[in-house]
Amino acid sequence: MTNLERLQQAGMIEVKHPLTEEEVKSVNGLSSAEIDALISIKAKLGDDFFTRKVEMEGGHRMGTVIF
Repeated sequence: MTNLERLQQAGMIEVKHPLTEEEVKSVNGLSSAEIDALISIKAKLGDDFFTRKVEMEGGHRMGTVIF
């Protein structure tokens, strides 16, 4: 499973908002430990935190990954 697929499965990157090739390369260039940390942070802060941040920032497609 790619990093992108792991983040999509964790609900951090929505499939309905496709990434550019450069963004896909960046995400897939992260280490497994970095992806694990992102998923862990999301789990600890909760879905509401990320939903609120995305809505406040105009729904930027990487808003669920980038605070």
